Amino acid sequence: MRAGLSYFCLLPFAFCLLIFPVLGCGRKTTAPRAPEDVLPRPLTNLAASNVADGVQLSWGRPLLYADGERMTDLGGFVVERATGDELQYQKIATLEVDDRDRFRQIKRFKHLDRDVTVGVAYRYRVVSFTLDRYFSPPSNAVTIERTLKNEERNAPLSTPQR
Repeated sequence: MRAGLSYFCLLPFAFCLLIFPVLGCGRKTTAPRAPEDVLPRPLTNLAASNVADGVQLSWGRPLLYADGERMTDLGGFVVERATGDELQYQKIATLEVDDRDRFRQIKRFKHLDRDVTVGVAYRYRVVSFTLDRYFSPPSNAVTIERTLKNEERNAPLSTPQR
């Protein structure tokens, strides 16, 4: 009776020894990727336009990592600006993106730079980053001179009060 009992007690232990190597631990379906492969590809479609309140920037969502795989962890963007002939870019905004789990993700992004002066030329670029803070190379640079729109030129400087 004792021999049967000890065999019965060892059965769950033997089962664990057989099943755990099959299950393994961790996710082993994909090989680890080098950090330079998970950088977002640089944006190539940055555009700028004059609007009533300042300079409107717009660009499309980055879709791929540097190695060509589909990007799934977009964290946000850093918007940078240089003034005039300067090549020193300054960060003017960080935009966080939190639509990863949504059915419909944002396809186009915008940023309005209100801190601009009429007659001054500005150069902009955007850097995208992942949740783990892997930063892409800078986007294409766009240069725009802040001008007044026709509606702004014709508008009265002050509104008469009654």
